[in-house]
Amino acid sequence: LNIIGCIDDATEGSMLLHDKEIMGLKDKEITNLRLNRIGFIFQTFNLIPVLNIRENVEFPLLLLKKFNKSEINQKVDKVIEAVGLTDYIQHRPSELSGGQRQRVAIARALASNPEVLLCDEATSALDPETTRSILALLQSLNQKLGITILLITHEMEVIKKIAHRVAVINGGEIIEEGPVWQVFAHPQSALTRTLLQ
Repeated sequence: LNIIGCIDDATEGSMLLHDKEIMGLKDKEITNLRLNRIGFIFQTFNLIPVLNIRENVEFPLLLLKKFNKSEINQKVDKVIEAVGLTDYIQHRPSELSGGQRQRVAIARALASNPEVLLCDEATSALDPETTRSILALLQSLNQKLGITILLITHEMEVIKKIAHRVAVINGGEIIEEGPVWQVFAHPQSALTRTLLQ
């Protein structure tokens, strides 16, 4: 995810985002890409504890410095409503459940209208019921917004529930990839077979 999110540099290869090569971009172009086209959702939420929900979601928009206050308010209201937290807008993260905090993190990631949403173990710290609700939310956002979601997980049930395609990675190398049904029905690697047991 760090390479795809342009946090770390790849040593070789090619990486395309909507048919445009993004490897080798200059620092300013990378910053622009991360702020405007790629959203991040982390396992640990990474919310700012002293800010309320509205302030946490609007924070990246303030960093962009390209929206006026009215535009920011509209964007924040829209994404907070999309994740079902309108009634909690003035609450601080400590006043929310784990699932609600993850919804705030999703809203924050969506605020800048990214084309790609990178999710690093976004459900692993959640109970099964909350995991189901977060996955349903991500599926809904994928369908309604047409946003590409790249989800890293070790949970096979999560992959079955949400993914269209899957890649199995071992030691930093993709050892198997394809449509979920195909990889799960006919695993080619020993690791994939082990994961599916």
